[in-house]
Amino acid sequence: MNYIRLVSLSMCIATCYYVLTIAAIGIAAANGIFWWVEWPYNPNLVHIGQNFIGIGLASLIPAYLIHSYEPDKKWLSISIVILASILYQGNINYMPLDPNGFVRFFKSTIIYGDLGSIGVLLEIVFLPFIWLLVFKRITSH
Repeated sequence: MNYIRLVSLSMCIATCYYVLTIAAIGIAAANGIFWWVEWPYNPNLVHIGQNFIGIGLASLIPAYLIHSYEPDKKWLSISIVILASILYQGNINYMPLDPNGFVRFFKSTIIYGDLGSIGVLLEIVFLPFIWLLVFKRITSH
């Protein structure tokens, strides 16, 4: 029963993480994070920075929830959250739980994507782990 609760909590958090990352990517695409600064010399770097801040804030919420509610199995839970979020993002125009979403996501980011999409992939995957390590460090002292 504990693993059923873990998977259901992780899937709910993954849905929220998916929505928050899509919103963060959309805000960065609309130039809504660094709107007060115009950096004309490298717009790709600015876009990656905006995605980093937006996805960083979006990944803070699932990491905190998992750290608070599943401290014993937090690495398993955050892995389920990230994988389910990738599955949802790969299935934007398809059925939400279609397993081919992993293939679509990695094909659109790594094979057909540019530097910005690879940066988004790395941010979506690694920032929740980094936040969990930060929370572990904070609570250990």
